[in-house]
Amino acid sequence: MTVTLWLQRPSRWTQWKRDDGAAIPEFIVVAVGILIPIGYIVVALAQVLGAHAAAQHAVREAGRVFIRDTAVDAGQWRAHQAASIAFADRGIELPHHALRLECEPSCLVPGGTVRAVVDWDMPLPWLPDSLSSFVSVPIAASEEFVIDTYRPAGV
Repeated sequence: MTVTLWLQRPSRWTQWKRDDGAAIPEFIVVAVGILIPIGYIVVALAQVLGAHAAAQHAVREAGRVFIRDTAVDAGQWRAHQAASIAFADRGIELPHHALRLECEPSCLVPGGTVRAVVDWDMPLPWLPDSLSSFVSVPIAASEEFVIDTYRPAGV
């Protein structure tokens, strides 16, 4: 008789094995505590990588446009437009001061070089303006172009 009573008592394993729990609060804790921050990190990383790719594309196109122009002022304006279009393809607005064109020894001199540089701090997505000045990612790209020797000098 003592053997049958021992078999009828619930063991500790069966008490811990019960499946009646609170799934909704557990899901909320997991979703809010883990999935939302991971989702934000993925979106922010995708935008930063897109901005970096846009910066590479912008310096390439700005340099190409600038060295093919005959006037320095018009070339700079067209280079800024080309860089803005490269960033607009990614849905990002490029600040006007972010693109620099550095010339050696002088701009549009045959045989000279032009260096196109994009340098700016990209704010992270969905942050208020008060925090975006503190939390930003530096985006930088540069490329150097040689002006063709057999072309007329720019004005």
